[in-house]
Amino acid sequence: MDLRLLSSFLAVVEEGHFKRAAARLFLSPPAVTQHIRQLESQFGTQLLHRNPVSPTRAGARLA
Repeated sequence: MDLRLLSSFLAVVEEGHFKRAAARLFLSPPAVTQHIRQLESQFGTQLLHRNPVSPTRAGARLA
C-alpha cells in the first residue's frame, strides 16, 4: 500500500473537500482524485461519497 494514497485519503476526509485537500498536500485536485480512485481499486470498495464529500462506512473504518 502506498502511503501517498493514504495521506491523500486522510486529507480529503479531514478537509471534507478535494480541492482543499489538494492545496494542503501541494498537489492538483485531479492527482488527489486519482489517488482516491487507486486506493478504492486496491480495496475493491468505494471509500468516499462524492457529493457532499464524506467517508462511506468502509472509508470511516479506514480513517
